[in-house]
Amino acid sequence: MIYTVTTSPSLDLVMQLSSPLTQGQVNRVAHEELRPGGKGINISIMLHNLGVTSTAFGFVAGFSGDELMRLTAALGVKTGFLRVRRGRTRINVRLKSEGQSGQTSINGLGPEVSSDDIAYLVRKIAKLTADDYLVLAGMVPPSLPQDIYSTFFECLSAQPPLNRPKVIVDAPAEQFKYVLKYGPFLLKPNLKELETYFARELPDAQTVLEACTQLQHEGARNILVSLGKHGAIFLDEYQNSYRIAAPGGSMSDKTGAGDSMIAGFLADYQVSHSLESAVYMAVAAGSATATTAGIADKTRVMELRAQMKDHSDWGESLI
Repeated sequence: MIYTVTTSPSLDLVMQLSSPLTQGQVNRVAHEELRPGGKGINISIMLHNLGVTSTAFGFVAGFSGDELMRLTAALGVKTGFLRVRRGRTRINVRLKSEGQSGQTSINGLGPEVSSDDIAYLVRKIAKLTADDYLVLAGMVPPSLPQDIYSTFFECLSAQPPLNRPKVIVDAPAEQFKYVLKYGPFLLKPNLKELETYFARELPDAQTVLEACTQLQHEGARNILVSLGKHGAIFLDEYQNSYRIAAPGGSMSDKTGAGDSMIAGFLADYQVSHSLESAVYMAVAAGSATATTAGIADKTRVMELRAQMKDHSDWGESLI
């Protein structure tokens, strides 16, 4: 079973404005949509779209927490959310303007999570076995201990190594110091996060690969770096490296694309047990979501997967 953890899930109110955003004025909406948000939840949604069952863990509260659970369940995701007493699940606003690229984002606050709440989730995670996959995804909100991912790893350390689940981490650069020493099965930074961690620019594919090698020295077994429209670079634990171009054409909405990569990787790997096959599916899934509105469906993912050449091409292009 695959379990995803989103420590700060959200309701995302996506608004398409009828004209360019004007500060200090009334802006009218042409279309709006309320979506469940948070990296782990997005991963679980894409897994469901690919026909794979997962359970989404996270902390929820208040009326917005009720709606988050309802929407997530409606999308076919099995939920294991923990309801906390104080505060509410954060509400994020995403503003998209006609004729303007990108979006304006306003992120809300999350609920107040107690030590007892954390202990309850830790007990759930401690029960996972070698047959399971655990995905730790997204930022850690200020209401939680910043080293909570270390706490999750520590509770698994009580088990013999062969009995532990494979742990996948997709988190901001500031979390790397808490997780690398535990040897995560897969670390998935994007290029900006990688540059932030090493405090320097990584202007081409070779410098990205060198950074991945350093992350392996620090503990990560496999590293998948998402490069947006430029695809991905992957270094596996057997020292095989891959440079994979992104299929699908122009990006429509990159929200959830990195999360879809994780889902594509896991959906393939748990069947094929091939890191190479899994990383190609990861790029196909990420590109599918980036070139459609919302999290892509299986048809779109498989359409792009069929377009991909199954060989790595380092070429001359810069990232």
